[in-house]
Amino acid sequence: MSTAWNFWTADFARRLSDASEQSIRPEDIVTPPDQKLGDLAYGCFKLAKVFGKSPAEIAKDIASKVELEHSDFISVTAAGPYVNATLRIGDAVRRVIRDIEVAGNNYGAIGLYERPSDVRKIVLEYAQPNTHKEIHVGHLRNLVLGSSLHAILNHAGWKCIPVSYHGDVGAHVAKCLWWIKKSGKEMVKTGEFLGRMYTEASQELEAHPEYKEEVSEVQRKLEAHDPEWEALWLETRRWSLDEMAEIFDDLGVKIERQYLESEVVDRGQEMVDHLIKKGIAKESQGAMVVDLEDVKLGVFLVRKSDGTSLYATKDLALAEKKAEEYPDALRSLILVDNRQSFYFKQLFETLKRMGIKTPHEFIGYEFVTLKSGAMSSREGNIVTYQSFREEVIKYASKEVTDRHAEHGWSVGKVEHTAWTLAMAGMKFGMLKQDNDKIFTFDLEQAMSFDGDTGPYCQYAATRLASILKKAGELPETDAALSDAFDHESEKSLALALADFPTRIELSAREMRPSVIAQWCLKTAQAINAFYRDVPVLESEGSLRESRLRLAAASRHALAMGLGLLGIPLPDEM
Repeated sequence: MSTAWNFWTADFARRLSDASEQSIRPEDIVTPPDQKLGDLAYGCFKLAKVFGKSPAEIAKDIASKVELEHSDFISVTAAGPYVNATLRIGDAVRRVIRDIEVAGNNYGAIGLYERPSDVRKIVLEYAQPNTHKEIHVGHLRNLVLGSSLHAILNHAGWKCIPVSYHGDVGAHVAKCLWWIKKSGKEMVKTGEFLGRMYTEASQELEAHPEYKEEVSEVQRKLEAHDPEWEALWLETRRWSLDEMAEIFDDLGVKIERQYLESEVVDRGQEMVDHLIKKGIAKESQGAMVVDLEDVKLGVFLVRKSDGTSLYATKDLALAEKKAEEYPDALRSLILVDNRQSFYFKQLFETLKRMGIKTPHEFIGYEFVTLKSGAMSSREGNIVTYQSFREEVIKYASKEVTDRHAEHGWSVGKVEHTAWTLAMAGMKFGMLKQDNDKIFTFDLEQAMSFDGDTGPYCQYAATRLASILKKAGELPETDAALSDAFDHESEKSLALALADFPTRIELSAREMRPSVIAQWCLKTAQAINAFYRDVPVLESEGSLRESRLRLAAASRHALAMGLGLLGIPLPDEM
């Protein structure tokens, strides 16, 4: 898709090539560190070797020779080793408005498919909370990152298939069910209840180690499909999965295929047997391992010495199942916290040796901590998603009510607005920083509506919506745009909008939603400066109509950016 930025870089590179009589590529054009220097820049370092002169001399010489006729550039100057080009305000603004109006919801999209054969499929596994536990703030980063990556990859030209994987068998389930029966407590159909049972069971076992055999017996009965224990397992698992579905829906998490450990556990054991027959796995102190020392990945344990399954046993079968169900996927991504990065290197190497051809990639992120330290289900010091959500919405509701006490907002309008603000407050802090940085959860910071926050970005968009609402009917987009755009704030906003397609590509390539979050902040700042500096409704004639179109295009692009982060926009704030 042709964009304003592509047009400008290609045009500037061609004019530089003509002036220097050397081949300069659009990819060599960058953005100056300070907009006062210009809007595009080219460093003459490579040309210094060709001409045997200093980069500053070459920049000065080239700048004096660049032709500007029939271009969007108003001037080209030299600043040290760089040749800088400055865009004419009106040309820049008009080109960006047209790009957004023509592209609509496809603005910034990459590689739209013309034929079914063009579709590039990619499998993204995320959303992996275990059943029989509550979903807490620690899970939230995975859910928010995964949902955003799903949206970004689709916009960047992939057909992204989101899948989830849940541990619904194993020691944690046995502990939970054992304590439900042993404690005799009345059952509540919530993840919070099941999580509390797991925590209490862990504490009880630490105080009374002699009970561990009872839990082992429960696990053996579950694996043997004992009717009584299996019925309790199926019922409690249903509570967990139903609650997960509600939370996923609230957060905008979309899953195409839900995998469960229980559906791959038996096949995993068969695959270990196959690895042994093929000589890929071997016995070591009673356990079965894959020796990966030749690639400096140590020894990969795939079956315990007592013959029972491990995470690895089941992950082998899961990878096989995904490859069978999505044979035309070009890549298979797994989003898990960084503490498991080495494990997944071992798993991916083993999958290669098994002959699974789909390239597997690990996307890591650092975990969420409280001010008091890391969270642990076993210790019981977690903040559940529901309690976190309730507190954020309570805070947002008070803010909305206080601001609009005299406006007579309905209860429904207050609740919806508070929900949109809560989504921004919960998600944006986790997304605006890179995945590899620990996120320290701070209630006050998460709920702040000022500074580098999601609500700040929402507020910029609602300001534009207010202008458009006051203007009445939106202007016709097929009308000519005014020649009278004249304010630097208009150009700064246009340049921020023009950067959106580039940010999409970078975010998808590096798997970093933070790139989009930072773009949203930059654009919100440019919108607020435009709102402050430029008289839109007070303008007249075609200039008024054209500025309204800039406002509409800006709101549309910012809404798209926030949408890729899973953040909705309120009608008013």
